[in-house]
Amino acid sequence: MLPLMLMLGFYRVGGRFLCRLVLYIVIMWYWLFSKTARQSSLLYLQKVHAFAGQKTPFTNPPSIANTYTHLMQFGECILDKIEGWLGYIDEKKLNLHGHEHFRAHYHKGAIIVVSHFGNIELLRAIKSEQKQKINVLVYQKHATQFNQFLKKLNTKADVHLISVDELGLETAFHLQDKLEQGEWIIVAADRVPVQSDRVQTLSFLAEDAKWPQGAWILANLLKVPVLAVFCYRMQNTFDVHIHKLADRVELPRATRLQAMQNITLRYVSLVEKHCIRAPYQWFNFYNFWKK
Repeated sequence: MLPLMLMLGFYRVGGRFLCRLVLYIVIMWYWLFSKTARQSSLLYLQKVHAFAGQKTPFTNPPSIANTYTHLMQFGECILDKIEGWLGYIDEKKLNLHGHEHFRAHYHKGAIIVVSHFGNIELLRAIKSEQKQKINVLVYQKHATQFNQFLKKLNTKADVHLISVDELGLETAFHLQDKLEQGEWIIVAADRVPVQSDRVQTLSFLAEDAKWPQGAWILANLLKVPVLAVFCYRMQNTFDVHIHKLADRVELPRATRLQAMQNITLRYVSLVEKHCIRAPYQWFNFYNFWKK
């Protein structure tokens, strides 16, 4: 909470200019002394370049200099998050793709699958005719503190964080109630849980990587439509891409693993597509392919 409060304080005193100045210093220090972050960033960027082939977003093969740009984009994303929490990002700044999928599910239960790509807080700039309540599943013990932090920033924020260490029956019933009230549930589907073996190995950017099963198990239990959403900065505007993955996820016992791989592959292919389109918006600074 302390770094967040400090950055918020800088923003209120000197706006984005002062925050960017602070971030230049912090990220330069991090870039110089965090070998793991540099190497992981370079590995990812090189994989995007090779996987994209002639459609590569880079004019030259990525080098160590590109990793600094990658980290700076993460810094800019933090500032965008603050402005998103404060409600300062206007809907006019958003380029919406697939908005009809949101319209079809406003005030109806739905699962929104996201990743550590771009800035999901941009969703708050999308206005509907009535308020849409959103619940975000997080694997952390500080969800209550962060909920209070968000309410202090913006009392109109209709976002609630729910801490989930392991998906159990009690949690499923609680989430089912939320969906029946027309609320949305947001869950990340690109990081494996620390204390769980619910993972599957699938190709990502032409090399096998582990992907979590949790989002798809949840969707199978709750039987509601599943959307995949990517929100990220493109120069001075923001792109929001909304993809419909399934009306409902079915994981029959006889073909459970294959059915789960099929829906996950659809999601992974979307992640690859957006990585090529905006490579610096992928914010997993560790070796994603480590065996």
